[in-house]
Amino acid sequence: MRIIPFNHELMREGFDCGEPLLNHYLQQLAGQHTRKNVSRTFVAVKEERIAGFYSLSMAEAQLEELPNATRKKLPPHYPVPVARLSRLAVDQTLQGQRIGEALLVNALTRCARIASDIGVVGVVVDAKHDKAKQFYEKYGFGPYTSKPLTLFIPMQTIIQSLPN
Repeated sequence: MRIIPFNHELMREGFDCGEPLLNHYLQQLAGQHTRKNVSRTFVAVKEERIAGFYSLSMAEAQLEELPNATRKKLPPHYPVPVARLSRLAVDQTLQGQRIGEALLVNALTRCARIASDIGVVGVVVDAKHDKAKQFYEKYGFGPYTSKPLTLFIPMQTIIQSLPN
């Protein structure tokens, strides 16, 4: 399996993760968002088909929304730069093969590289449902705001968990 940047030559029409909004995003919006610099989408290609994808963008968090452990290390009264993992999905026929894990590790590794060049305090994700929330929590994401499906992982945690 390869994880590569999204491009229009990829056959994406057959992709079905079981979530219509995520399918629609990959099939209709990922290219537009890439061209308009709204986000970047990366796809896992397995046997010449899209096995899964994720999208990243930059975002801004309010200090008071961050977990206490992170908040107390930052200057007060300033918005905080974060990366947003806005989408992550795996084709239904390939779920359970740890493709989601590979995509998440790839996304977090990419965010850590970005953080070496610009300020990024951590990564925020909006889980689509409780099952997705549990998936992210397994990898160190924790509460971010009063929204129960919004999660956060500090950049320091990401960097420490990556292989050297």
